[in-house]
Amino acid sequence: MNSTAANRSNQPSSDGISEVLNSGQITTNDEAESLHKKNNCSGYELTGSDTFSDNGSLNKKRLHCHQDQRRMSLTSIVAVETPSSTDAPTRRTIDLGHGSDLIYIQRFLPFQQSWSFFDFLDKHIPWTRPTIRVFGRSCLQPRDTCYVASSGLTSLVYSGYQPNAYSWDDFPPLKEILDAIYKALPGSRFNSLLLNRYKGASDYVAWHADDEKIYGPTPEIASVSFGCERDFVLKKKKHEESSQEKTGDGGPAKKRLKRSSREDQQSLTLKHGSLLVMRGYTQRDWLHSVPKRAKAEGTRINLTFRLVL
Repeated sequence: MNSTAANRSNQPSSDGISEVLNSGQITTNDEAESLHKKNNCSGYELTGSDTFSDNGSLNKKRLHCHQDQRRMSLTSIVAVETPSSTDAPTRRTIDLGHGSDLIYIQRFLPFQQSWSFFDFLDKHIPWTRPTIRVFGRSCLQPRDTCYVASSGLTSLVYSGYQPNAYSWDDFPPLKEILDAIYKALPGSRFNSLLLNRYKGASDYVAWHADDEKIYGPTPEIASVSFGCERDFVLKKKKHEESSQEKTGDGGPAKKRLKRSSREDQQSLTLKHGSLLVMRGYTQRDWLHSVPKRAKAEGTRINLTFRLVL
């Protein structure tokens, strides 16, 4: 049994996704108590960048023992929409500059509902850990993965690996998560999904940009996280030519990248049940990663919804 499952052994069992979908939000005290039990997935000590944190109504002294290390100084926060209800999620729109921006909703899905989704995904997704090519060498990808896509789309290929595309109908709860995203992002559209499972502190994803041509020049990527919280780090690309040129195409990321300074790195902690959206020129101008963290002992499952053009 992995440490995430063990940490939830005292929680009430669920009869399935449908039962939780019909229930409301759990109380703040219940959420605090449940999070307190998941001590393997909290209290990270970050290195390098500062960290963005949510200003919600939870008791931060109890839930975030290193909260003072988690403050993030982004280029600017251009909008904070205050919900009409104290239980409604708070949406933060973060301007990274030059047409790049993020949306972060920490409590996007109710806490217990998110654990039901986690259990389904952990047990029923056909996870695989493929062999990929990095800098001309073959190696085992340091996380599990699965790919879901609508029929007729251009095949996804990355690092010499072409995953098999499963159907949305194979995993109905994914449609329910997608419907929730559509409610939060009116006008958005997604037709593919890359799932990743990080089974412990040594699983990670290295610096990269999701700038494949199949996604177009300004892709919108919606990322939903379940389970153990992990650091999500962004690093500004250093272009050999200005990113503001009218061509809008600076070539492959590795040709455009120069050494980044510490001032160009930003970090935030992606919570259980949270939604992060990368928009505009974020993939053109920024790299992102989920680095190794010694204290991240639990399992994290991440869903990135994308639109293949």
